[in-house]
Amino acid sequence: MSWSIKLGTIRGIEIRVHLTFFLIILWAVVEGFTQPGGGWHSAVFGVVSMCLLFLCVVLHELGHSLVTIRLGGRVRHITLLPIGGVAQVESLPHEPAQELLIALSGPAVNFILVAVLTLIALPMIRAEIPTSLLTVVPAYRAWYILLVFVLRLLLRLLDGMDWRALVLYLLGANATLGLFNLIPAFPLDGGRVLRGLLALRLDYLRATRIAIHVGQVLAIILGLGGLLAANWMLVLIAVFIFFNAAQEGRAVQAKVILSSLRVGQAFNSRAPILSPLHSLAHVLDVASRLRQVNFPVMQGPRLVGLLTQDDVLAALHRYGVEVKVGRVMRRRFPIVHPTDTLLHAQRLIMQSGLRALPVVEGNVVLGLISLQDINTAYLLSISPRSS
Repeated sequence: MSWSIKLGTIRGIEIRVHLTFFLIILWAVVEGFTQPGGGWHSAVFGVVSMCLLFLCVVLHELGHSLVTIRLGGRVRHITLLPIGGVAQVESLPHEPAQELLIALSGPAVNFILVAVLTLIALPMIRAEIPTSLLTVVPAYRAWYILLVFVLRLLLRLLDGMDWRALVLYLLGANATLGLFNLIPAFPLDGGRVLRGLLALRLDYLRATRIAIHVGQVLAIILGLGGLLAANWMLVLIAVFIFFNAAQEGRAVQAKVILSSLRVGQAFNSRAPILSPLHSLAHVLDVASRLRQVNFPVMQGPRLVGLLTQDDVLAALHRYGVEVKVGRVMRRRFPIVHPTDTLLHAQRLIMQSGLRALPVVEGNVVLGLISLQDINTAYLLSISPRSS
């Protein structure tokens, strides 16, 4: 994602923060200074609490991501935005039971944090707990003493910070995040949990449609409640849930259809073939006549390279039109076969960053397939259903 800063990497997952995230930090500072009785300490409290809250959001997304990787999926990065954390997942396991584990792992992290924060909060409010209750669990007294020592040290380091309020705020926030994400509506985790449970008995597409309808009904109820209570935040959340549920349905429909179609049904068999000895001037001539911008490069019967539109533009700028194709072509690239699904081809194209891939059967190059070819095949497949 552009406009983001890399903070680090965990298990191969990049943790990034989008530049717009700092707007919410600025908002916390302004809110701290402008609220009644506010000032420097209130602003610091707002910034610290906001940063720790978003750390919890990162841990929530890491819960999903690490379980995804454990089950054979791939996660590229997690990006912090003002609205929360977003994980870019390249591939997900397909089994309903696995989707259940992935969906539940995020809220599980929040509930674990609730338990940990409760243990931290207990020494802070121990004066309000009857001594008789503490004697029931004497084994924990050593931990209480240690926690009190650590907390007193932190209080001295940041004099004036209301740590008790901070811990209780984070405890409530994590409980809210965990419970809110279990609402059975897309794009929340609860929607995926509901779909996973339904998919144990139904096909994936039907399970998705039922989960979407349940989520949209809940969104309407939530929106009406927000209108009656004049709570516009609830109304915005309801609108967000309603329309994102529909988007999930379209994405799953595309996934199911592309999984049923094969590369052999969609690839371009008329893609012109280049030789490593051709010049870019020849490539430009072919491209202008045939409106073709991606080319397999053959040396005799052997596929030796791939030339894309991006390669042509970069080579023209650097070398001019007389440079040979063999000097600027790509020599390492994935290939697909006619029997591969269009979903597999789509993912491979996006992961490689290329615009098209060669279609190969045995040692024979049959043509190229691009994202445009895949989109055209998808639109043709759904056109009878929409009429």
